[in-house]
Amino acid sequence: METKATKILLVEDSTSDAMLMEDMLAVVEGFPHSVEHVDSLKQSQDSLNRTTYDAIILDLNLPDSKGLKTYTAMRSIAPEVPIIIMTGNDDRAQLVDAMNSGADNYLIKDKVDGSRIAIAILSAIRNRL
Repeated sequence: METKATKILLVEDSTSDAMLMEDMLAVVEGFPHSVEHVDSLKQSQDSLNRTTYDAIILDLNLPDSKGLKTYTAMRSIAPEVPIIIMTGNDDRAQLVDAMNSGADNYLIKDKVDGSRIAIAILSAIRNRL
């Protein structure tokens, strides 16, 4: 039986960080997926208007939005889609605020590998069912 690929929208303004995340996910066995990368909140809204995604990986600091406002804007754009925040900011207060605001998970960029990202995505999807 073939497993359906998980469709991921990666909202990340750093091309190198986006490539690194895609490379990390590519080596995870048993995790068929596809990734669409956009680099702004505006582009993510355009993508969400065209395509349905299973999960969103969201950087909080984008050219057109910063901090927790990025998450709340994304949640209003995609209220039913699991959102995993992935940021370089290791600010515990921001983590608590994001989780209390409804984020499905919060990962620190330099403290993850592909397996951890895949687990966060699959858990967020399962928890939203």
